[in-house]
Parts: sequence; C-alpha cells; structure tokens
Amino acid sequence: MAWHYAIGGQQNGPVSDDEFNRLVSTGTVQPDTLVWTEGWPDWRAYRTVTSGNSGAVVASSADAEMAVCAVSGKRLPKKDMLEFEGRWVGSEHKEEFFQRLREGVSLPRDVVYASFGRRFMAKFVDGVIVGLINLGLTLLITAAFAALFSGAAAGEKSASAILLQVVVQLSGIGFALCYALFFIRKNDATPGKKLLGLRLVRADGSKLSKGRIVGRHFAEYLSSITLLIGYLMAAFDKEQRRALHDRVCDTRVLDVRGQ
Repeated sequence: MAWHYAIGGQQNGPVSDDEFNRLVSTGTVQPDTLVWTEGWPDWRAYRTVTSGNSGAVVASSADAEMAVCAVSGKRLPKKDMLEFEGRWVGSEHKEEFFQRLREGVSLPRDVVYASFGRRFMAKFVDGVIVGLINLGLTLLITAAFAALFSGAAAGEKSASAILLQVVVQLSGIGFALCYALFFIRKNDATPGKKLLGLRLVRADGSKLSKGRIVGRHFAEYLSSITLLIGYLMAAFDKEQRRALHDRVCDTRVLDVRGQ
C-alpha cells in the first residue's frame, strides 16, 4: 500500500507501508497529520485510521467534510470549495486553477523538495550575478571617492578610505537584498533558482511576503556564520530539505521542474 501524508500544508509521498510505519514511530506522522492512500475519497487525520489486519478505517464526519486544495495544498472545508473532475479547489484559487487548465499546465499532486545539490548550484549562480554587479558598483564608488577626495589632506584621505569601505559594504548588502526582494516577489525565485527549476514558498505553499523575504535574506547570515552548517542542514533533512534559514522563517524550496 502506498501512503501520502501532509505536513505544513505540503503533500508528501507516496511511501511504502514500512516507510510509513517508520514515520509514525519517529513522530514525523502525528495523530493530527493528514494521510491518504489509494481508494480513499478524501484525506484523513491519522488518528482516525485504525491499523490492523483488517485495515479498517474510521473517519469522523467533520474530517469527511474537509479536502485539500489542488492549488494551495491547504486543507479547507468542502463547503467553501469547488469540485472539478475529482479535485477540490479553494474559492480564492478558482481563477488560477482554470487558468492553469487553459494553459495546459499540470497541477502538482506531490510536493518535491529541492535537493541540496540543486540548491547549491542555484546559490552559486545567484552569487556570480550579485558578485559581478557588486564589483561594478565598487569600482564606480571607488572612482567617485577618488575624484571627490583627490585634493584632500592626508588625514581626510585616511578618513575617506574608512568611509569608502563602509559605503561599499552597505551598497553590497543593499543590492543583494533588493535582488532577492524583487525577484522572489515577482517569480517566487531568484534567477539562479528559476534557472534550476526551483520555487521558494511558505510551508503552506503560499507566496512569501516582503517582510518574510527580508527576514529570510538576513537569516541566511546565520547559516553562514555557523561555518556553513546552516546550509548543510538541507543535505541531511531527508523530509523537507530545510536549511537553517528555512526553519527560522518557515520557508521551503520546491523542485517544480515539469510542473
């Protein structure tokens, strides 16, 4: 039997009976975790599932009135949703759902989290882009300071050199932040992530707000100052591939190639 389970609004699976039992034993699947297997009309809380030789399942009437939105992945009351060819769609996502159907875009059924390797390559591409532009900004700022303080006294030149370093550092931080803010708000991905087929979302599948993008950007410094261990955490998180800054800001990086 193949099992699917939802954590943080994200669908995972399919997994085998043995793997599912392991998830239960390690506490990944909790009593309130939503689970589904082939033949069930709807997702159900794990606590309503009675395991045994008969494989009997008992579901509460309230649970039967809920469904998972095919667009957002959120679990919502059916009374607030639309059913179309076996899929349930939240009222606020109806237009997006039918637009995808018209465009021939397939709707994801299972969430695939980005591997550490693809995340590393995306980060490398973004690093090259931001680094080259910051190099150009540094040259321009340096030239401007050289022209501005060309006739200054020795003491003023020493002070200007310190000021130059401060301005260069702040401009680099500012540009990197604007780069992330602009592209993630527009595409749910920076150019590097988009090139590698990745998408950045909240744990429930929703877009990141401006505040969360800013917070995540600076949270990455935590992943850096811990000898990059914060980044390496994504390689060892087999469930959702989360880095330290993902855990801090409740974000996920999805592999959306082919979707």
